[in-house]
Amino acid sequence: MRQTSRLIGATVLFAAIAAAAYIALLGQGAVQLSPAQVLNVLRGGGSSREIAVVWDLRLPVAVATLLVGAALGMAGAWTQAMARNPLASPDILGVTSGAALLVVLGTVTYRPEFSQALPDFWWRAALALCGAAGVVVLLVALGGVGTGDRIVLTGVALSLMLHAAVSYLLLKAEVLRAVEAQTWLAGSTGFVRMDGVIALSVGVLPFIALGLWCGRDLPLLAHDDTSATALGVNLKAQRAALLVAATGISAVVVSVVGPIGFVALLAPHLGRIVARTPNPAPVVSAAAGAALLAVCAVVAGLIPAAAPVGAVSSAIGGVALVLLVWRQSRSTR
Repeated sequence: MRQTSRLIGATVLFAAIAAAAYIALLGQGAVQLSPAQVLNVLRGGGSSREIAVVWDLRLPVAVATLLVGAALGMAGAWTQAMARNPLASPDILGVTSGAALLVVLGTVTYRPEFSQALPDFWWRAALALCGAAGVVVLLVALGGVGTGDRIVLTGVALSLMLHAAVSYLLLKAEVLRAVEAQTWLAGSTGFVRMDGVIALSVGVLPFIALGLWCGRDLPLLAHDDTSATALGVNLKAQRAALLVAATGISAVVVSVVGPIGFVALLAPHLGRIVARTPNPAPVVSAAAGAALLAVCAVVAGLIPAAAPVGAVSSAIGGVALVLLVWRQSRSTR
């Protein structure tokens, strides 16, 4: 009962932070709006200019930021539970890099007639899913599933190789195609419009449903294999389902906004620390991810050079990763 109260309290706290950052995002930009003005527009008031700025330009960006953060937070919680490793996440394991590689390949070999037959989101999503699935197959073949440090080290190695492949493609591509791919690789929700929000929502929904349905016994995965099996958990099926859910979410997110680093890694830790639970809870991690990415987006908007949110999250995540590795090394001594 006490743990449930802590989980609810942590979720409410992160939701409040996300809501505050959401209002700040709607008021941030070339046309500055106060929180009171933003709330007035959302209630149906405001001038025609304010309505156009908030509803047409900024609302899709703010909604996409919250959706991406929540989806990545949930994917990170499932990945860490599946691997039983606090450093596991789709970006650390190379899943995000695999998705990005094929999307970059599609971008630099882009054909207009292909785009006319299939909207951008769908061909990017198809390529991202194929790339992410390919990395998962390699992870299972080389590192196994649920084997702790081995799968993380395998993922890091794959991620480095995939980054090198992306760099090679950018060097060989035409200048305009390379610039387009490089802009997308920065990871930004700033270019998302309502059709992108709809595509993102529709794309991640089946994978979230799969993860929530198959993750009902998620706390039992924290036990060793023998204990979890004795408690009635089908470990192979459970881990496979969680891995598919996390992979699908990551691929869809990459196809819409590009790779967003470290949110999937940090959100479960924030949720676990605030809720004071031994393992990350998916719902709390989703709220933490939404709050984290929304705050990063606000910070990105305050930088004069208008940095993409992916750059800010990666800068924060890099420092946090060092701290997590240091903390884990101390705990294993």
